[in-house]
Amino acid sequence: MSEEKLYQILDIDRPEDFQYFDNIAALLEHDGELDFEILAKLIKAIDKEVLSELLDDYFEELMKMVPSNETDLFMLLDNIRNSLIGMARNIQDDTMETKLTEEIERFRIWYSCESSVECQNRDERSEEIMVLRDALILPVAEKLGGSRYECDFSSVTNYVLDEYMMSFGDMIALAENEDE
Repeated sequence: MSEEKLYQILDIDRPEDFQYFDNIAALLEHDGELDFEILAKLIKAIDKEVLSELLDDYFEELMKMVPSNETDLFMLLDNIRNSLIGMARNIQDDTMETKLTEEIERFRIWYSCESSVECQNRDERSEEIMVLRDALILPVAEKLGGSRYECDFSSVTNYVLDEYMMSFGDMIALAENEDE
């Protein structure tokens, strides 16, 4: 995929334009292949404070869609959120920047491409397998008149977080943002 194609997907003309919720949503919800080197170049050029704020906003909205009885999934997404935000805020060298890109890409692939959630359509008495991204939208669609689904999210909670230690300052900043 070319740089221009990625920018088209993200609805930007240049990396400096990557500053809106829709940009991070388009990136994380894209279910096609992305060229890692082009993505890494983009992540390197994005202001990391802006990126951390966008990640925080995106995960906040994402976690609102998690059914209240799915505490394991909620906690997993919260841990992913904290890890990505902490990494974005603490970039010190190219190695850390590459690691951030790897983790964003790993999350995107899991969330929008490879996860498998078993969803039972209660209206049609049928079963579908969906990626997590699509399964989380079902309750919203149901409220808008869509079919009623019951989803089993247990198969997606096996996402393994790479070790990343958040600084005490990161944890305080995240807690303060949540209080706001």
